[in-house]
Amino acid sequence: MQLSMPVPILRIAEELHLAGYEAYAAGESVRDSILGLAHQELKIITDAPAEMVGVLFDRVYPSPEDGVSLTVFIDQIAVAVTCLQKRRGSALDLSAALIFRGFTADSLCYDPFSGQLIDPWRVSPALHSGVGIIQAAGDPVSRFQDDPSLLLKAFYLMKRFDDAGAKWRVEPGTRDALARCASLIGALPQGKLAYQLDRIIVGRRPDLYFGEMLDSGVLKHLLPELADTFGIAESGCRIKDVFDHTMMVVKKIRPELHLRWAALLHDIGKPHCISFEGKSVHFYGHQVIGAVISRRILRRLTYSEEFVKRVSFLVLHHMYPTPRTRKAVRRFVAKIGLRNLGDLLELRRADIMGGKYKNIGSLEHFKRELEAVLFELPPFSLKNLDIDGYDVMKALGAKPGPQVGGALRFLLERVEENPQLNHKETLIKILQEEFISTTIS
Repeated sequence: MQLSMPVPILRIAEELHLAGYEAYAAGESVRDSILGLAHQELKIITDAPAEMVGVLFDRVYPSPEDGVSLTVFIDQIAVAVTCLQKRRGSALDLSAALIFRGFTADSLCYDPFSGQLIDPWRVSPALHSGVGIIQAAGDPVSRFQDDPSLLLKAFYLMKRFDDAGAKWRVEPGTRDALARCASLIGALPQGKLAYQLDRIIVGRRPDLYFGEMLDSGVLKHLLPELADTFGIAESGCRIKDVFDHTMMVVKKIRPELHLRWAALLHDIGKPHCISFEGKSVHFYGHQVIGAVISRRILRRLTYSEEFVKRVSFLVLHHMYPTPRTRKAVRRFVAKIGLRNLGDLLELRRADIMGGKYKNIGSLEHFKRELEAVLFELPPFSLKNLDIDGYDVMKALGAKPGPQVGGALRFLLERVEENPQLNHKETLIKILQEEFISTTIS
């Protein structure tokens, strides 16, 4: 069997072979090669001692978690190298090393030179046929207790199988163990949770992955605020409940990390501000509460402050009222900022598409209004006026003072309403004919 392997794995394996050691591509590297995916995790198993690996390669760093794993950098690409001990003169027993390695789909080894594939759980035929089985290697409860990070890895495997267009299913024993061990998520560092969540949330079907988390009970311990939206019924244009609507929005929005997180958290405040009017349910102010909760969640997960601000800003403003006049549109752009404008519109589009009535006509009209305003290059500040304070003082016969500033602000408002007025002679005429009369009255 011949599998395509990344160059860094081939270079490390070749160097170890030349030094007289065995070296095999392992785990996710082999799985992704069989599935035809671009590699995201590069791993090697070798019988070379860690000290020898440090001698053979320039950039080698020990793992802080155990004494047998190293990270070797080849052309700025990280490769995880596991050094297995063996008795002198004996062969390396890879089957024994692989048999309890997380998930069966990751319990694979491959010799890139001989083409030998070691598959103790016999999962490669299913992978080759486009079927992925999410099954813990050995007793699933023991696996999750030994390494709680595997709880989230199960959902990441769903995402990777989807990336490959493979059909997948969760083995019943593993599914039961996910529910039994869900609380172990709390033992993991928050940064590690964020890393795994980031990999899952940008997948093709995030609604399905988070739905599986909810059903297994993992979500309750991972993001309890999101789990609390389940069963919160909505009225009008929404579907089922707040959680279901949220999942639809996450699926519909572009798979960019900050947008997916904004979609995931945009209605997170709804359980805290429910009110009823007859048969209708309302969530007045949920965007404000949601922004506060979003900041708390993202900081808990150790995201950067810039990322926290970017996501919570979108949550806070996702219920913006649509401006009705050109002047209001310009004020909206000035308030939101050009950097956030496209993201906010994308969140609104996904929010609409995640509802029962997917009518984005008014949003498209608003986009056209925005484009018209942006291409007009309007004067968003006093410095864009075709007149300055000296011109105002000369036209009004005034001295420096508050009256000059008031006159400039008056002109700015007029020009915001009609950019065609932004000519010096016209502005002076407006000052003399309109501004003076307003100050006198």
